[in-house]
Amino acid sequence: MSRYKNLDDEALIRRLREADPAESQACRNELFTRVYPRVAQWCLRLCGNRDDAADMAQDVVERVHKQLDSFRLESRFTTWLYTVTRRTALNRMKSEMRHRRRRVDEDRVPEPADTAATAPELLTSNVVGERIRDVMKEKLNPMEAQVVYLHYVDGMTLPAITNMLGLTNKSGSKALLVGGMRKLRRHLGPWLDRQFEA
Repeated sequence: MSRYKNLDDEALIRRLREADPAESQACRNELFTRVYPRVAQWCLRLCGNRDDAADMAQDVVERVHKQLDSFRLESRFTTWLYTVTRRTALNRMKSEMRHRRRRVDEDRVPEPADTAATAPELLTSNVVGERIRDVMKEKLNPMEAQVVYLHYVDGMTLPAITNMLGLTNKSGSKALLVGGMRKLRRHLGPWLDRQFEA
């Protein structure tokens, strides 16, 4: 059992910054042993695919390793870690979307939803989820997207989200949730209705 198991993340980071090189490396190893399972779980929730999540988690851990000195201990480490994870995931998804769009030829572009083409089919939940993620990335600011995701996907309560993100405004995460959901409804309402018409 590691001698650092009883230290919380912030105490462990303080220790690795103050210790001699050998102990500092031992603290760093302990921290990254803790970090990977959390990051892998978050990545899976963000992208929905185990293989992609594993690759993404590796990217995040490498980034955290390089950027650890920039963590200033002014908030909880998990908040900073989630922000790095989410940013990495969004950047990766944007890059993949740009790549996919370049490869789509005109024959494969779907008909507009309001044309009377073929028999209507319901979109799979994966396609709907992907569309929602796209709108969250394009239309919501990062904090709104984070609060919407934590509340509706992770099932966290608004007080817990407010505490985790260290929000100090009067309404906490509620205002961000309301604003984010308003934008989602504005951009997705008619589209979602069309997907589920009989």
